[in-house]
Amino acid sequence: MKTFDTIILGAGASGVMCALNSYNKNIAIIDKNNKLGKKLAVTGNGRCNLTNLNTSSIYYNANIDKYLKRFDVEATLAFFKSIGLLTYNDNEGRVYPLSNSAKSVIDVIGNAINKKNISIFLEHEIMSITYKGKKFYIETNKENFECEKLVVATGGNSLNEFLDLYKIKHREIHPSLCALKTTSTRNLENVRISDVEITLENGSDKKIERGEILFKDSGISGISIFNLSTLLARKGDYLGKLIIDLLPFLSENELYDLLVARKNLNVKISNFFDGLFVNQIAYEILNRSKVDENRSSIKLSEKEIQSFVKIIKHLDFAIKGFYNNNQVYSGGVELDALTDDLECKNIENLYFCGEICDVDGECGGFNLQWAWTSGFIVGSKI
Repeated sequence: MKTFDTIILGAGASGVMCALNSYNKNIAIIDKNNKLGKKLAVTGNGRCNLTNLNTSSIYYNANIDKYLKRFDVEATLAFFKSIGLLTYNDNEGRVYPLSNSAKSVIDVIGNAINKKNISIFLEHEIMSITYKGKKFYIETNKENFECEKLVVATGGNSLNEFLDLYKIKHREIHPSLCALKTTSTRNLENVRISDVEITLENGSDKKIERGEILFKDSGISGISIFNLSTLLARKGDYLGKLIIDLLPFLSENELYDLLVARKNLNVKISNFFDGLFVNQIAYEILNRSKVDENRSSIKLSEKEIQSFVKIIKHLDFAIKGFYNNNQVYSGGVELDALTDDLECKNIENLYFCGEICDVDGECGGFNLQWAWTSGFIVGSKI
């Protein structure tokens, strides 16, 4: 059995930040993956969206202001600069490494870890955690460990059994920031549309986003959809309706007038939307309107034009579930079960940081900022 003062479960963003900001010299990190910070490699489409200059609690499911005051975006960027990473931000406040490569982030973290001589145990899957005699015992698929302080920095629902066993208050975990499965979109597959307004309705709850979407063979993806999925994840209910306004910059009256003027193009109705929408979208509108496409556009009736307007401003799809490509999870250990230092109120020297906490944010670097913030807070206390 290997013995350490502190063991950190998880070599992701919060786990490594925790280790790098601890003064404890006898620390080990245990992770089931074969690389340090493996999940970081795919964030921001491989560029690693480190944080966001606009970070505040409004982008999360919980008020985390008191934590952000202790380690905010400025402190995060200063930390990464101190270990050799240069960054830049885009117009929406998203921060990326200057190299535009997540590997740069992983490299500087790895260098800093090596300088501190922190023990790393990769490809060690956690089989069980036991708390006895004020010590923690961790069994993995390869060997066993013992420590006095334990930091849980894992993602997903892999430790539900441990949380239940020791009655640590937590919410059920559900995938968030994911593409949504809908009624058939096969005819629209691979169509990408920018600057649309999407409304998600789930019972009496509603959330609206504006941006780009991408149709899949049986669903819809894109950053806007990811952000909308947070509503469903927090409820644990992946049903409802997506309503897409294809031309949000036009009112219904303005769109009606535009379409009436287009009647004078005097083309087949099958070509009525040429120059306005891509063919697949035009087909979808015409198919839903059930008009006779072989007639001339001159003969379109007021009722038919109104039908086009309704479809264009309210293109709806029933939600049937989600794709297993989620970026984060919603749920986890509730903040009121933890002290301000993220230590478990029930068990001394047990800490939680990162995704295992019941904190989830929208796309744009907000989830990584919580990882850096919570990892620093725990690291400074162990």
